[in-house]
Amino acid sequence: MEKVSCLLSESNNSSWDPNEAIRVKWPGSVCGTEHRCCYSTAGKPATNFTIHGLWPYGIDGTQPTFCKPHNHFKKSKMSDLSGRMQVSWPSLACPSGNGLKFWSDEWDKYGTCSKSKQHQYFEAALKLKDKIDLLQILKNSGIKPDGKFYGLFNIRESLRGALGYEPGVYCNVDKWGNNQLYQIFICLDPSWSKVIECPGLPNAGRGCASKDFEFECVLLWHLWFHRNCFINNDKLKDVDEILASLANLPSDFQDIKYLSVLCVSQNFDFFYFVQQWPGSYCDTAKSCCYPTTGKPEADFGIHGLWPNYKDGSYPSNCDPDSPFDQSRISDLRSRMQKDWPTLACPSGNGITFWSHEWEKHGTCSESSLDQHAYFQTALNIKKQVNLLQILQNAGINPDGGSYSLETIKDAIKEGSGYTPWIECNRDESGNSQLYQIYLCVDTSGSKLIECPVFPKGKCGSEIEFPSF
Repeated sequence: MEKVSCLLSESNNSSWDPNEAIRVKWPGSVCGTEHRCCYSTAGKPATNFTIHGLWPYGIDGTQPTFCKPHNHFKKSKMSDLSGRMQVSWPSLACPSGNGLKFWSDEWDKYGTCSKSKQHQYFEAALKLKDKIDLLQILKNSGIKPDGKFYGLFNIRESLRGALGYEPGVYCNVDKWGNNQLYQIFICLDPSWSKVIECPGLPNAGRGCASKDFEFECVLLWHLWFHRNCFINNDKLKDVDEILASLANLPSDFQDIKYLSVLCVSQNFDFFYFVQQWPGSYCDTAKSCCYPTTGKPEADFGIHGLWPNYKDGSYPSNCDPDSPFDQSRISDLRSRMQKDWPTLACPSGNGITFWSHEWEKHGTCSESSLDQHAYFQTALNIKKQVNLLQILQNAGINPDGGSYSLETIKDAIKEGSGYTPWIECNRDESGNSQLYQIYLCVDTSGSKLIECPVFPKGKCGSEIEFPSF
């Protein structure tokens, strides 16, 4: 949440009014523009408003800046706040940073014009954010960060009803020219104890369209947005016909899109969670190479977590500006080597494999999962569904024997609660063998679901389960 302050400057200029405002911004609208954004080195921020600043204002709307050029930002003065700052006041500027430059700019430009000392200034903003939960206020009125459009009047009334005063609402424009909710500012009295009417600050939505339209029209514009994001998606092929009927709409037809996310990563229907049996990977003419950490355990290993569409197609390589960064998963490294090992030749440490999976598949799920969460989610699902134990409980063991395909599928469905899809490959003798098992997961990565569609391909009625 971004807070703006109207604090009295410490200068002796009596024109500054001793009121304050808190200004917050929606990170999806920062990122959903032509300029994009970069997550901080601490990772993708939580889906919530974040602080932009606490800015002094005069009663006439003028604003003091850089009031004490020799009173520079010192990170040592707020070391105890660093963790909260990373969560509530993150930087989204490119290139990625740890927030110190952002916070330094805010203090030097605005904080030095307040009555506060540095620690008090930042702590006050954090406390105000905790006290005023704008996202929950909007959700309580049915206004959610779901990519849909909402009337400016409804947004302002929702906030006014909860706060007692109408806040300022700022919009920006996404890549396709749609208004989206960007920043909200709230004014407070000098003690920071209560919200007040903003003196001299614009209460109408700056940069926002003010006219409300019927839900049907708003819905059509929402579809237009998706057509432009996914122009190759046949599922939306009839949207052009719908849009043709809108040719006579007023030229000022606009509304606010509450949450913008990277379009390349927003539209998928489910995940395939794919695990492979190492014995079948290695028991082919191509063979395999153990990773540099040694031979993996005789257990199913993760192949990937792949976004998919219900029509069987899938997005890939969605965000070339979001490369794999091994530093972001350093805490997961040992689990990755155990549960997500590489078997490709030549031997490797897994980095190339994980990088490929993130850049091809993970970048297409960034609306739900950042890089760390993507790998963490896959590891959690594997822990939740122990395929080897499920099969062994049904008397199906990796002993080189052959088992009925239906028996294997039934055992996994009984053990996991959901129908799997089985992929087979062939050993050097041409025998069909259990290679990969697919289960489906919802778009949040939090729970298994029935697969809307299965991949193409088939196995024999009897398949081998080789040892490893």
